Amino acid sequence: FLKEWTQRTGRLQPEVANKALEWLGDAAGGDGTRLSDWDISRDAPYVGIPIPDLPSGAPPKYFYVWLDAPVGYLASLKAHLAKRGLDFAQFLQSPDVDQYHFIGKDIVYFHTLFWPAVLHGAGYRPPTNVFVHGFLTVNGQKMSKSRGTFITARTWLDHLPAEYLRYFFASRLGPGVD
Repeated sequence: FLKEWTQRTGRLQPEVANKALEWLGDAAGGDGTRLSDWDISRDAPYVGIPIPDLPSGAPPKYFYVWLDAPVGYLASLKAHLAKRGLDFAQFLQSPDVDQYHFIGKDIVYFHTLFWPAVLHGAGYRPPTNVFVHGFLTVNGQKMSKSRGTFITARTWLDHLPAEYLRYFFASRLGPGVD
């Protein structure tokens, strides 16, 4: 399923589709490394949803955010559709409904392999397309709070109009993973 899904023309950018093949162990000249198991839990202290019903005496565990966040997005969509009298499963399966993911390159593995597999296994369609972008950089390095090169949206809006930031992002986004 994943090989077919990641290699369908137009679903992923070519460099992302090639990376997925590499992870699946099928890239030309690849080292044959296979997709490995993925741990969906994190040890405390961790901010997230606690995993219920652990064995007695087991240390607390939490669902990894890249698993529980998309489930939360779907739960929000389900609640939104219910308020409008629309059926969640029917909506998601409709050929008239497209699902697009716009993500940073640090979570490609999750959005192109694990999440589509989870959706497929649950009987839902995977995303129509996943668009991957690079990082914002300052002086050639990834924008970072610890380096002091990070700015919050609130700080921006205290000094400049939102349209300037929208223009900046729009002017930088292209078809590549730059």
